[in-house]
Amino acid sequence: MLSPDWIFGQYHASPWGVLGLCGIWLWLKRKDIRKAMGTRQNLAFISLGLGLVAGAVLMPTSQDYLVFQVLLASLGVFVIFFGKASKIPSILLGIYAFAISFPLVIERFAEDAYSRSVIVPLMGLMTTLNYPIENQGHWIHLASSSGESISVAITAACAGPATMGVFLAIYALMMLDTPLPPRKAAYLFLFGTVGTWLQSLIRIIALMFVAYYLGEDAMWTTHVWSIYILFPLWYLLFVYIYFRQARSIRRKSSEVNT
Repeated sequence: MLSPDWIFGQYHASPWGVLGLCGIWLWLKRKDIRKAMGTRQNLAFISLGLGLVAGAVLMPTSQDYLVFQVLLASLGVFVIFFGKASKIPSILLGIYAFAISFPLVIERFAEDAYSRSVIVPLMGLMTTLNYPIENQGHWIHLASSSGESISVAITAACAGPATMGVFLAIYALMMLDTPLPPRKAAYLFLFGTVGTWLQSLIRIIALMFVAYYLGEDAMWTTHVWSIYILFPLWYLLFVYIYFRQARSIRRKSSEVNT
């Protein structure tokens, strides 16, 4: 699971990235955690910790959740011994759990709706531009410029629930580290979710253009690596906007206080 083929070939880079950011945030808060470790333990925390360990052991084995199981068991042991100091690790584990669960929940309960959120605008754009493309359910049929017939299925996974889960998880970390006023946070949250969906749509559209002009093999090569280019570029833009807003708020607050 730590091999490059598994991480990049199976699109597991996103969960590992979120876990890495949670680890960094945990390290930054180590003094707060160490300070809380000195508080007296009680039976409630011991019982909770045992419950977490039992839950981790009894979970069905799955590679998608294997790392989470190990971390949940480790958190349970930490709760048993240190109780109140587990608040920050618990929040971070919850954020990581959300990041890995969100795409699975979408595929289980909103497969059709999520896939059509990109199929419909894709078909509208391509047909408006008079490209030879047809749609049957989740299947897209395209005749390339060289006459090659290309058929691909656009599922919920293609529509970007993994990147959406990563965005939501990192946004939660940003709010923990640099909180914004509720109204400003809501506006940026809406902007971020729409932007994350839009970059997934742009990726699908780009793949169709590559398929039409360069063929199916080029499309699949682009499919593998485009996710690691578009989303980081989009999120760098979002981070810049987010922290610019945070600096503006702090500056106005300091001016009022002076």
